[in-house]
Amino acid sequence: MAADSPAIAREGGGIDQLMKDPQFSLVMPVYNGAAYLREALASLRWQTLTDWECICVNDGSSDNSGVILEEFAAADSRFRVLHQENGGIVAALNRGIGEARSPWIARMDADDVAFPERLAVQARFLADHPETSVLSAHMVCTDAAGLPVGLQAGPLGHSEIERRLLLGQNTINHPTVVMRREAVLAVGMYRSEFEWVEDVDLWLRIARTGTLATVPQVLLKYRLHEESVCATRSNQQADRMRKLLAAVRVERGLSPAGGEGKALLRQQKRRSAASHKLARQAARTGYYHSAWHYWKQQILHSPFACSTIVAALELGVRMLGAFLRGKRPPAVMLPDWQQWDVTKSGQQRKETFAE
Repeated sequence: MAADSPAIAREGGGIDQLMKDPQFSLVMPVYNGAAYLREALASLRWQTLTDWECICVNDGSSDNSGVILEEFAAADSRFRVLHQENGGIVAALNRGIGEARSPWIARMDADDVAFPERLAVQARFLADHPETSVLSAHMVCTDAAGLPVGLQAGPLGHSEIERRLLLGQNTINHPTVVMRREAVLAVGMYRSEFEWVEDVDLWLRIARTGTLATVPQVLLKYRLHEESVCATRSNQQADRMRKLLAAVRVERGLSPAGGEGKALLRQQKRRSAASHKLARQAARTGYYHSAWHYWKQQILHSPFACSTIVAALELGVRMLGAFLRGKRPPAVMLPDWQQWDVTKSGQQRKETFAE
C-alpha cells in the first residue's frame, strides 16, 4: 500500500495520477440522491489519502443528481460519471465494478459521509493484513439532518462475522467496505435475484475462499431517512434474507435455520416499525442529546402513549448508568463539507486538513 499523505490536492492528482491505476476505486450508485449528494462527494475530496477514483453511476435519476455529478467530475478528475437508464442498485454496482481501475473496490452511498481518514486507515489495515478480501468498519448512524442516534459496530474476526451472517445478522457495514476486486469478480459480483440483501449474498460467497475483517474504528456517517432502502424496502429485505439464508444453508449442507436466526429477523422488523426507535437507539448508544430531542417530539405527538413512557424510562436508566460509568460516545466532528464542494461558494476551502 502506498503511504497516505495529509495534503489534499485541489483538483485531484493531475496527469501523473491519471497515468497509473489508483489505490482505490470507490463505486457509488446514485438514484435521486440530490438532497445529500454534494455532502457525500465533498467528503471524498477531504480524504487524507488522495490516490483514488470515484465511479459514480447515475442510475436514471429524475432529480438534479446528474448535474451535481457532472459538476464534480468537471472540477476534479478523480470523479468519473456513468449515466444509465434505471436498472436498480445491483446493475449500478456491477457496472461500477466493471469500470474500476484499482484492484481494491471501496463502497459508499450517495447519502453517507466518509470521515477524512477513512481510506488511509483502511489502507494501513490492508497492508498489515494482506489476506483480507473484504474489510468493513464501524459507523455512526445519524438522522436525516445529521444528528447522531447510534453506533453500528460489528465483530472483528472472520469466523464470528460469517457465523452471524448465516443467522441473518448483517455484521458488515456495506457503505464502509473495501473489497478485493479479484475476489468479487471470481464469485460473479452482485446478484440481482438477491437485490436488497445483495451485500449479504456477496459476503457469504466470498467467505468460502476469502477472509472477512473489520477495522475497529468509526470511519463513516450513515444517514437514516425515509427514502433509504432500509426504510422503503424493509419487507422485501426480510423476505429476500429468508430465501438467501435457506439457499446458502442447503448449498453448504447445513441444517435449516433455527429459532435464533428467525428471532433476529423478527427483532430487526420490530425495530424498523417502531415510531420511537430513534429515541431508544440514541439512548442505548449514549447520544443523550439526540435521545432527548426525539423523546420531546414523541411527547408532543402522543404524550400518554406506552411507547413514550418506555422511551422515557429507558432514556433515564441508560443516562444514569452511563453517568456512573463515565461513558460517553465519541463526538461526530467533521470539517465543513461546503468548503470541499466544487461550487463557487467552496473555492476558498483549505488546501490541507489537519487530523
